[in-house]
Amino acid sequence: MPLRVGSFEEWWRRTRALAGPLSQILSSLPEEAQLAIGERAREASRAYSTPAGLKLSGVAPGSACHRGGPAPRRVRLGVFYTAAAHLSPELRARVELAYPDILVDGHLADRTDAFAGLMAGVLDMAIVFEHAFEPNPAPPEVEIVPLFDEPLRVILPPGHRLARRRRVRVADLAQDTWIRAHDGSAARLVDHVLRTSGIAPPIVRAGRGDEPVDSQGLVAAGMGITVTHSLGVWMSRSDILVRRLTEGPVRHVQAALLRDRRAPATLAVLELLRELTREHAQRYDAELQTRKRRARQGVRGPADG
Repeated sequence: MPLRVGSFEEWWRRTRALAGPLSQILSSLPEEAQLAIGERAREASRAYSTPAGLKLSGVAPGSACHRGGPAPRRVRLGVFYTAAAHLSPELRARVELAYPDILVDGHLADRTDAFAGLMAGVLDMAIVFEHAFEPNPAPPEVEIVPLFDEPLRVILPPGHRLARRRRVRVADLAQDTWIRAHDGSAARLVDHVLRTSGIAPPIVRAGRGDEPVDSQGLVAAGMGITVTHSLGVWMSRSDILVRRLTEGPVRHVQAALLRDRRAPATLAVLELLRELTREHAQRYDAELQTRKRRARQGVRGPADG
């Protein structure tokens, strides 16, 4: 099986095959939602260090990446889709400020492809995730560095009856239509949440894979609700409502690198990544501890209304 790791341009060429169906979904959304989607796509594109990506990211012509002299030290970073939008741009900016001679070369890769890329020498490091409900251990040669655990979120359409709640129980969503991917870990996440909560709501299927973009657009259009983890929220908060769930599995966000290949540039980028994600870890840890405490005390969702 070929390694499915590539630049933003390669990913975009593959995605163009979905242009017809996706354009139909997008055209059904309000203009503000369409603009928000376009802006998020532009943010993601700036996470990559391909020639086109460098132009989009606005790397200064006088920076180390463009100055004459020694070639920059390159760190080839695999990253999953929503981390490319939420984490990569700031990581690259921090690297540029702290180590002007290091160039982060980003590549979209899921967990399986990231491990394969590390083993094949195609990647130096990767940002990956692992669902708590379906552990997927790394190969022995790959070291996993925990970054943070993401809590689950429910995405509601504007005007939803639970809009005034800060926290929502899954049981309170039993009568809503749930939007579920056709396949992939996003579909299995919804299945796990429904199964463990003992509810069987109506289902609408849209999108495929780990992080389908279709479902949140359908929520904004008022066709149902869906769940995702915190980084997975990519639409503007003016088009959807995002609420905490009182239960549901976390998603482990991790860095991965080979145990026997630790170039100084890679370790420098790893340390900056850990600094960047420390705030996420502290905030989410506090939320998850509060959730456990409320569960022990028997505090119910309606109390948050």
